Amino acid sequence: MAFKPTYSQKDVDIINDECVYKGFFEMHKLTLKHKKFNGEWSQPMTREMMVRGDAVCVLLFDPVADKVLLIEQFRPSLPKSESPWLIELVAGMVEEGEGDEEVARRESLEEAGVTVKRLEYLFKFVPSPGGLVEYLRMYAGEFDASAVDINRTHGLDAENEDIRLHLLDADDAIALLDSDVENASTIMGLQWFALNKDKLLKRWC
Repeated sequence: MAFKPTYSQKDVDIINDECVYKGFFEMHKLTLKHKKFNGEWSQPMTREMMVRGDAVCVLLFDPVADKVLLIEQFRPSLPKSESPWLIELVAGMVEEGEGDEEVARRESLEEAGVTVKRLEYLFKFVPSPGGLVEYLRMYAGEFDASAVDINRTHGLDAENEDIRLHLLDADDAIALLDSDVENASTIMGLQWFALNKDKLLKRWC
């Protein structure tokens, strides 16, 4: 049974929306009130929210070779981590006028040097619903593992990207869930893959 929320956007009253910072991200200071479960309205409250555009993540899978392609790159926002270099899925921001599949194919080429064949939508999620306005939409992308140059680094110099490739047996990729993978989209993508790999193989093979 699908979950149906009690209320909708019409049950939120945005009293004021102030952009207090605009850079790579935007920070907005909202004053709002919302309908409570008892039918009354809450008192006005202030919330700060980080705003960025939506993004697309791609789990790259070769169903013939039974390989998964992951990437490794530097993430400066991890001062508490043992290492700020993370193992991740290919991902990128949705630019104005782009569709999700365009983003998935563009980022797979830029970040991993591969051409995606078939794409399959998996799910969407909000990374941090308490303070970040962003949707991530997840896809599985078919690629040819034999065309991967594992010794070449990838990414755009203009975006200061320096990306290393990791071509893994599918079972070894799933086994990463037993270690401290710190990237949420990678964890969710690999969990989906572990649960649905057989169904994906039936559709793709």
